[in-house]
Amino acid sequence: MSMTFSHRKSGAPQVRWIEAGGVHFHAELAGRGDAVAMLHGFLVDSGQWDEEFGALADDHRVLRYDLRGFGRSSMPDAPFSHHDDLANVLDASGIQRTALIGCSGGAGTAFDFALAQPERVSALALIGAGYWGYYATRTPEALAFWAAVQSGDPAALLETSLRAFLDGPRRASEQTRGDARRRIAAMSEWNFGCADGYWKHASLQRNPQVPAPERLAELRMPVLLIVGEEDQPEVIELSECLAAGLPDARLVRVPDAGHHVNIERPDLVLPLLRDFLAEVRA
Repeated sequence: MSMTFSHRKSGAPQVRWIEAGGVHFHAELAGRGDAVAMLHGFLVDSGQWDEEFGALADDHRVLRYDLRGFGRSSMPDAPFSHHDDLANVLDASGIQRTALIGCSGGAGTAFDFALAQPERVSALALIGAGYWGYYATRTPEALAFWAAVQSGDPAALLETSLRAFLDGPRRASEQTRGDARRRIAAMSEWNFGCADGYWKHASLQRNPQVPAPERLAELRMPVLLIVGEEDQPEVIELSECLAAGLPDARLVRVPDAGHHVNIERPDLVLPLLRDFLAEVRA
């Protein structure tokens, strides 16, 4: 079941509440044409795609939504998998086949969905790709973040996440863009402080028995991998591993950007996405 609220302005996005599997998902749809679905990272919400959502809707039917337990979407106390949630949201939106753009944990969700239902995925564009169990744990900044996860302290989670994944291991906070910091901090603060959010109930997540990085040869669709040169080393290494193992993949390393590359460098990432989707459509 879903409810649709259309803005008065002609051509503006449709804001939808999609009820599926006991979850109320906050979603937005805009544009017409080949479908593109956007899956945000696990430190932010669907606001990660503010630039891309409107720009890509010029030529595509674009869907973005807050994943279970993030942003405005609810978090029932029950086991779940994010790729099953994605299937439900696509079905409720009338989308049978789509390109997927995913960041971090959203990229992991895209991988699992593409392996479960490959006929529904035309292409993958993955930013700072992450996967369950393939976590950053080597740098002091990353270790401080995981210590904050264990403590559950929202203030510590916010501070350490910005240090580890926005600044990265080589940059000071003064070297990162203030507008990007404000946007990411606002989304992260909400997620970490929400009593019914994902970070309080992440143990309910169920993942495939065989991890996607062990099944890369099965993914025959085109894949664009984008990673920031200031991201954690494990994230960069995973992107390199994926590029080497996927049958049809290309890796782009973006300078002066951490984990959420598209927020820091939309001037570089948006053209890459436009060109990639145009190639897939052609």
